[in-house]
Parts: sequence; structure tokens; C-alpha cells
Amino acid sequence: MPDAGKRRFSAASLIQRGAVYVVKAANLGAGVVVTLLLARLGGPEVLGSYALAIQTAQLVSILAVLGCDWLLLREVAANLRLGNRPAAASAIGHYARLVAPFAAVVSLAYAGLVLGLSWAGMPLARDPAMIAATGFVAANVAYLMGLGAMRGLGNPLRAQLYDGLYLVPMALWLALMVATGGTISTAAAVGLATVLLLVTMAALALNVRRLTRDWGRADDAGFASPWAEGLTMMLSSFLVYLLQWLPLFLAGALGSAADAGAFRAAWQLAFPLAVLQTTTVSAMSAGIAGDIREGRFDSAQRRLQRNRLGLLGLSLPFAVPLLIWPEPVMIFLFGPEFAGSADVVRGLVAINLIGVIAGPVAAVITMAGRNREAVPAGIASAVLQLALALWLVPRLGMTGLVLSYGAAVLLRTLTFVRLAGSILRPPG
Repeated sequence: MPDAGKRRFSAASLIQRGAVYVVKAANLGAGVVVTLLLARLGGPEVLGSYALAIQTAQLVSILAVLGCDWLLLREVAANLRLGNRPAAASAIGHYARLVAPFAAVVSLAYAGLVLGLSWAGMPLARDPAMIAATGFVAANVAYLMGLGAMRGLGNPLRAQLYDGLYLVPMALWLALMVATGGTISTAAAVGLATVLLLVTMAALALNVRRLTRDWGRADDAGFASPWAEGLTMMLSSFLVYLLQWLPLFLAGALGSAADAGAFRAAWQLAFPLAVLQTTTVSAMSAGIAGDIREGRFDSAQRRLQRNRLGLLGLSLPFAVPLLIWPEPVMIFLFGPEFAGSADVVRGLVAINLIGVIAGPVAAVITMAGRNREAVPAGIASAVLQLALALWLVPRLGMTGLVLSYGAAVLLRTLTFVRLAGSILRPPG
């Protein structure tokens, strides 16, 4: 009988894990549709402007959250594993109160910086979409905190339902505009994304509140400080996202908005591989946190290996066609003006497969509180990427961006794999 129960538990876990990826695929599909429709509405220029504004706001919001989204996930998951519901509920309110004022300050600082660079004559800062993204910074901070809380509660399917959900109504709205022959400015597109993100965030917060309102509360004194641990978590996440933001920024800064749009379209096709990896990291983080808190490193090792193999199995059917036929896919989805990005698609897919093969090692590092050791590799990767891009882009164009990004990803991934291995094989 115990074996049968274990099989039922494993089957249920497998079904839930599969449902997580199905939901993520739907949200990811909505993101691809948004990219496609913006390209159809305004071409590479509109797409590039929107993508740069949103990705810049997402990058800044990582600074504003202070790593508290990951601290929150870890504290909630670990306390629930120990059966301490009051402490888990208190962690949610504790970190939310810490982040709120800092998020407001960072959002205002972002707006001031954009205005200052605009007055100084920087072309990218003069784009109205950049200042319109101020609201997205604040909204995304609250959104990240809500996702951290929901993932810590141990329901990856429910958390995944909200991750990227705002893109679904946005895709429907843009589809209606295309059908009726309408147009949209990049600032309006950013504003629409912000409003829809706020609605999604409010629904997420209400759901977290409903699930934890009867759990009671505990003393806040025992929670990890964002200044002691959160800053390194924040810096680690920031550097990972910086590697993804830099190519798009440099495409616009060293080229044009059209170059940024063409690069963004290629990135969107390859991006599902990266999303599969980050989804796996998020889904397994609560389990990893519990394993490490209980000292069960062998269990965490097996969990990592299972997710690595599953991630590779999910990725290959998607990656292989893009490696072989990128040009017809680009023309079919985005139009003939995007055909020149075929080699960029092929390169980005190959780079993302590096992370897939490595597996979700970032979850092990973050849940073990060892982000401080990963920061030097993140900084070195960002410096390497920027230096190579400045050297290669004038000579090779967008191919130079792909090569610089690939070198940075390879350096960071190898370091993360080594660090995760040392965490899961402690002395003795």
C-alpha cells in the first residue's frame, strides 16, 4: 500500500508539473502574439520601442524589489515545510511593508533619470514609451512580490496562472485593433500593459490574502534581512536580466529602433527556451528550499536532475525546427522585412540551449542563500558582454550582439553549475 500511495503522489505531482508548463505555454503564446501584432501594427520601429521600454522597466523593478520576492518565497516555503503557518503568513506582510516605500522611490528616480537623459539629448530617452514605463516599474514590483508569495505557498500551478497573464487580454485588444484597421503608439501600448498588469497584480494579491487570512501571525524578528541577504539575491537576478536587456538596448543604441525591433522579434522566437528554464526554477524553488532547510541534499540533487532532464525533453522539439528553418518562420510570423534576422534566431536558440542543458541550477543557489558567491560571475559576464558587443557590433552587426551574449551566458552558466554542485555535495 505505501508503494501505491507513493505512485499516486508521484503521478499527481507529474500531472501538476505538466499543467504548469501548459499554462506557461499559453501565457508565452500570448506574449508571442503581442509581439506579432505590434510588428503588424507598426513594424520594427514600434515593436523595438515598446520592447525596450518594457524590458527597461522590468530591469529597474528588480532593483526596487530588493530581492525580497526570493526571500519571501524562501521564508514562506521553509516555514510551511516546518508546519509554521503563522510565520509563513507574517513573512508575506513583513516583506511587502519593506518593499513598498523603496519601490516608490526607485520609480520616481527612474522617471527623473529618463527626463534628465531626454533633456541631455539622448535619442532613446526621448521616446515617449520610456517615460510611460514609470508606472510599469511600480506595478511590476508588486507583481513580483505576489508571485513570490504564491510560489512560496507551494502551488506552482496557481502561481504560473498569473505569471504573464496580463498579456492575454493585451493580445486580444491588439488583435481587435488589427482587425479594425486601428493604430497604436508605443506610449499607449506601454500604458495598456501597465493597466492590465495592475489588474492581474490585484487579483493575485487577493488570492494570496484569501489563502492565508486564517493562518494567524508570528513575530517578524526572525526573518532574513533584505540588506544582509536580499541585496545579493537582487543583484544576482539583476545581472541575469541585464544580460538579456543589454542586447536589445545596444541594438537600439548602436543601431536604430528598427534594429531593436528586428532583434526583439528574433529574441521572441528563441525566448520560450529561456522561459521554460525560469519556469522550472520557479516551480522547483519551494521544494529545493524545503530540502535544504531539512538538510536533505540528496533529495535536492535528485530533484535538480529530474528537472534538468524534463527541461531538455520539453525544449528539443521546439528548438530543432528553429535551428533548421528560422527564416520561413520569421517571414510567416512577422513579415518579409524580418527575414534578415534568421541567423540571429538560430544563434539565440543555440545560446538558450546552454542554459537548458545546465538545468535550473539558479534555484539551488538562491534557495541556499549563496547568491553572494554568484555575483562576481554575473558582473564578469555583463562586462564581457558589453566589451564584446562594442567591439563586434560595428564589424558584424546583429551577429556581434549574438556572439557577445553567447559568451556571457556561457561564462555565467559554467560558474553557476560549479557552485550548485558544491552546494549539493557538502563536505562529509
